[in-house]
Amino acid sequence: MKTKSHIEILSKSSSGNPYTVRFYIDENSISAFCSCPAGDHRKLCKHVMRMINGDDSILYDSSQKAILNEICSHLKTTTIPSLFSELSESEILLKKAQKNVRKAKKAFEKAVLKK
Repeated sequence: MKTKSHIEILSKSSSGNPYTVRFYIDENSISAFCSCPAGDHRKLCKHVMRMINGDDSILYDSSQKAILNEICSHLKTTTIPSLFSELSESEILLKKAQKNVRKAKKAFEKAVLKK
């Protein structure tokens, strides 16, 4: 059985100190872990999301761009791109729904409170 290999990439952070994003790769899957506070709690963070999306502006060390491209190429062989797309579309729908809720609340408030 082939063991998973891992690749480490440094991510920019708001504090200026880089976070380490570690990708574990095998033939059919990929998983990621980030050393940021969210990652320490096994939550999906913006550093992993942006790297999965191929955003090289998050790289702390621009010389790691080729490594990020290699990871993104491997991602294409997994279900992650379609899941990422589904997540992005759902977030857009959520924002629209939240906007509609705010609008409905204002109309309801205006009708009830007759300001």
